[in-house]
Amino acid sequence: MTFAAGLVLIAAVVAVVGWPFFRKAATGSATPEPIDPSEHWQRQKAEAYGAIKDAEFDFQTGKMSEADFQFVRDKYAARALEAIAALEAAKPKAAPAPAGTVRFLFCPQCGNKLPARSRFCPGCGRALGREDDAA
Repeated sequence: MTFAAGLVLIAAVVAVVGWPFFRKAATGSATPEPIDPSEHWQRQKAEAYGAIKDAEFDFQTGKMSEADFQFVRDKYAARALEAIAALEAAKPKAAPAPAGTVRFLFCPQCGNKLPARSRFCPGCGRALGREDDAA
């Protein structure tokens, strides 16, 4: 009786542990979902940055020689730059500013930093807008 109970218990454990393997084969969905190209480039950029960070840590702790570090850094920097270029190419182009308008980051009169889309300088009150107003 004890032997039969042990066999039942072992069979139950094998069934519970093996269930995910059999369930995945039954669904038949072995191919991954199609990935958005920008998601692919974002992942490649993040992985390259992570590899560079790991290599820098290994170099600083003495686990990697300088030549190996340069090789790894150059390899993953090229991958990161490839991903950044692809992401920049995929970005929608910004509409050009209408003719006769100027975007200021700092006030041309007092030098204060300007909030986005401000019409007047918060420091000196100067009106910001058309190019002919800037003179």
